[in-house]
Amino acid sequence: MKVYLNAGHDRQLDSGAVNRRLNLRECDAAYELALGVQQYLERNGIAVVFGQDDDLYHICDQANQAECDLFVSIHFNAYNGRASGTETLISGSTGSLMLGHCIQTNLKAVLNLPNRGLKERPGLFVLRNTVMPAVLVEVCFIDNDFDWRRYDAHRDEAARAIATGIMQYPYQIQGAQAA
Repeated sequence: MKVYLNAGHDRQLDSGAVNRRLNLRECDAAYELALGVQQYLERNGIAVVFGQDDDLYHICDQANQAECDLFVSIHFNAYNGRASGTETLISGSTGSLMLGHCIQTNLKAVLNLPNRGLKERPGLFVLRNTVMPAVLVEVCFIDNDFDWRRYDAHRDEAARAIATGIMQYPYQIQGAQAA
């Protein structure tokens, strides 16, 4: 299995969401977490193609041309400083739904934040322009200090949870096909 890991946003051109009180940028947090996920996947024999770029055409082309089996984009949400929880955005395909479920279940168990669930967002650029099952994980709300502190206390577990969800995916597909 080969996975494309996309750390959301770009550390040079697009910070993404920010938490000014804690001096946090989404692009940095996504990069760090995606590297952690990559380490867990590679330790388990899974090939990873890693990308973080403001050019989403480039990200999608790179994933498609590398013939990756899955696409996972790591992000941190923001809204009003009070919204809380973990959610995974999916394209709506069966593969995306199953991948999203695997990741969301594991991440929710580790962070124990409100479960905002799976949300179909087939119009998102990276979900509609990749040819493999694709999800966008919103780990927590970076602008909510409680969410961030919960994540910060469980960074390694969060990386392992996302990697575990990815590794569970092939078994979910096999189970669905056998049913």
